[in-house]
Amino acid sequence: MRGFVAGAVLAMLLTLTSTPVVGQGFVFGAGVGPTFSLEDGGGTDFHVMGTFRFGEEEGKPVSFRADGMLQFADGDDLFSGTLNAMYHFTTSGSRLRPYVIGGGGIYANGGTDFGINAGAGLTMPLGDSPARLFGEARFHAIFAEDTINQLPLTIGILFTAGD
Repeated sequence: MRGFVAGAVLAMLLTLTSTPVVGQGFVFGAGVGPTFSLEDGGGTDFHVMGTFRFGEEEGKPVSFRADGMLQFADGDDLFSGTLNAMYHFTTSGSRLRPYVIGGGGIYANGGTDFGINAGAGLTMPLGDSPARLFGEARFHAIFAEDTINQLPLTIGILFTAGD
């Protein structure tokens, strides 16, 4: 089942990214961090995430992002693939660029369930390089047999390519 889910997410990403954004680059990156369970009894797991942002245009605050996340948990690991809309706030004179993010996706750990997520983050450039640091917190509600609520905190690095 995991192979099917991973293949479906990969096919979705290839389909979405095979149409170039005319005159625009794309942003890809990776991050890591803790995932806090918001259920009774709590608990903390660790996750890794890969991300791909597209649809960004100069002067327009909305873009889109596809994420794949693997959460290492006691028992079954959890894989998620999400598609999200992002709104970037403009801050004149500031190196920090805040954003809000939200969307939906699939979550798989033995079975496959739908879920939604929403959160906020910020990016900061690394000098004159095409790299940026990012940090974000997102609430995930996974609609399994019983709804599962989680809060991953992610820090990572983003690279701009294709300009």
